[in-house]
Amino acid sequence: MIVAVVVSILVIGLSVLGFNVWWILITIVGSIGIFSYALSEKIKYTGEPFHPSDLFFLRDPIVFLQFSKLPFLLKWGGLIGIITFLFLGTFFAYKKWRNASARKNSLRFLLIVLLGVFFTFSSKEGYAYFVKNSNVKYIPWNYETSVERYGMYPAFLVTYVNSKREEPKVSNKVKNEVIKEIKSFKPLSIPKQLPDILVIQSEAYSILDDMKLKWETDPNAPLRSINEGIHGTLISNTFGGRTANEEFEVLTSLKLKRKFEDRTPYQEGKMGNRLSPSFIQDVRHFGMDTIALHPFKTSFFKRKEVYPNIGFNQFLSETDLTSCEKFGSYLSDDCSSKKALSLINKKGSQFVFFVTMQNHFDWHKGRFPVENMRVSGVPMDEDLKGKVESYASGIYKSGNSLVSVWQEIKKRKNPTIVLFYGDHRPTFGDKKATYEQWGAPVEKSEGEDWYNETPMWIWSNDKNTMDKIRNYSKPFLEKGNLKLESYEIAPLLMKVLTNGQIEHSWYEWVLQNHSNDIWDWVIYDRVYGDGITFNRK
Repeated sequence: MIVAVVVSILVIGLSVLGFNVWWILITIVGSIGIFSYALSEKIKYTGEPFHPSDLFFLRDPIVFLQFSKLPFLLKWGGLIGIITFLFLGTFFAYKKWRNASARKNSLRFLLIVLLGVFFTFSSKEGYAYFVKNSNVKYIPWNYETSVERYGMYPAFLVTYVNSKREEPKVSNKVKNEVIKEIKSFKPLSIPKQLPDILVIQSEAYSILDDMKLKWETDPNAPLRSINEGIHGTLISNTFGGRTANEEFEVLTSLKLKRKFEDRTPYQEGKMGNRLSPSFIQDVRHFGMDTIALHPFKTSFFKRKEVYPNIGFNQFLSETDLTSCEKFGSYLSDDCSSKKALSLINKKGSQFVFFVTMQNHFDWHKGRFPVENMRVSGVPMDEDLKGKVESYASGIYKSGNSLVSVWQEIKKRKNPTIVLFYGDHRPTFGDKKATYEQWGAPVEKSEGEDWYNETPMWIWSNDKNTMDKIRNYSKPFLEKGNLKLESYEIAPLLMKVLTNGQIEHSWYEWVLQNHSNDIWDWVIYDRVYGDGITFNRK
């Protein structure tokens, strides 16, 4: 923070009192260089495209110096530019000030200090530094809280700085016991018959119930109209964003908790640089063709690097979907769903992991062509009401897309499993306050949180397969409804695929009650560490 204040004072002071043409030119060149090299790392880390809020980078030169992955000349060109314009600016300012009276120079110095301190502490970047140095672990990383409240880069900076992981303290004896146990797992036998599997992770899909909201048309009517299969609740590991963390739990069966629940393993760890064990690796070993479909940029959450390393044979993005309708910046679920259906119609057994984008923030009135949702029951200003009704319209359309998938797969002869769930509840401008004003419960009970619940549905067009699903779902049933945590999805699917033969396997180990310390250490090892818990048989 002290360095940020000093540099801000220098830059502002030189701008205000050291006016010189050469200094201005060098400042512009240097600013462009450092802005470019900071922005490149932001894009690389978050997978987000340039956003107008990124111009806030220019407010705090120290932020620029935090990160750089550009080529040598660009990286050091920016740094040299900073040093040069500070040196020359100081020189020209000194020439201008040295003949002035002491009183005038004292006033100048006071003005510089006041402006520098005000600039640093009143800016969003200054606030981010304050938060970081106050030991606040995390600013929620999503568009609404990061851009509207903090700015994109400060939230990214605080998250990044706090992502430096230290290995959880677990005794060597415990480590060796865990390694020995995991190394003893037997390879799963390959099933004689494999169904096709379509897993749909629906962006920000949640049921807007259990509150005082009243709807002219139920946004979830299409989902509720599906009268086959098992409906239930998914306990998501996230709220408001961080979709890739939901993927991480589903695909790896690693439960993010405590020390890692606010991290983004895809981006922060080694998953983009090395092979990682996953459910996808196992079903590919069975002979299934593993395909990921995400109708957005491949750089988003570093999926381009991570997906091949966790076992996907193919990764399709927005560039593989042509002539699709868009809602805002995102491709429609209807168009993406048709692509997903075409993938499971290929020869052989397919595993298709489909992550939708239609309902991604930002929602606003007019985003969807026909918005027939009307909400009442609680007071809302027009802006918030427009967002909520827009979001509900998207959910309704997503439900209709799912119904179309269900109806098409009912016609198929090949046994097919469809698993649908929402990745997280959305936020509407804050963390939880808006929901609480609508009547949502603050906490349900110890260890449970209403804000982490999303709808889920699993079904098969084949009676024998559906019977297996019902049988192996029994441990997860609560009052007749399926209730799963994200990391339990792969064990359930693996039970179905192998007729329950997962004893002495990773999936059985996952379902046992291991301590938080062990979980923390295994996650650290597999994401950030050396991977000594990988069973490499």
